Amino acid sequence: MTGHDLTGSREVILAYYRATSPRLAARWMRAEAQRLARLLTPEPAAPYLGSFLLVATGPTCPRPDADLLAWASNDERYEHTLRVLSAGNTYLLNVTDYDARYSVRAYALPTRSRASQNPASAGRRPYAPAEAGRHRKPRRWRFTS
Repeated sequence: MTGHDLTGSREVILAYYRATSPRLAARWMRAEAQRLARLLTPEPAAPYLGSFLLVATGPTCPRPDADLLAWASNDERYEHTLRVLSAGNTYLLNVTDYDARYSVRAYALPTRSRASQNPASAGRRPYAPAEAGRHRKPRRWRFTS
């Protein structure tokens, strides 16, 4: 998840997560969209606001929090996100405020299979650690009294 100023001169990484499956990535995106929406619309009595004054906005004001919550609460959009990610494609959700653009995105990272990492090991048995007992003699336990 990133935040950008609208001039395009700055980008801030707000959060990241390396998921092991498309489902976990979609679930993370949903949770982060909800979290960002809560941060964009704080409760007036939130302790981190201190003495700052919150001002009510008009109906024409951009509401990125509403867009994020609408996306996160819609099961059809979640399933669409899951299909896109399962196909190996990037999913990007952008919302814009007066002075910033927030992006929640997920994309597949390139991976190499074990066979392509070491071609000489093709056809060999996989490595077994010494604890597995393949080449290790059994221990003789000594009991002392």
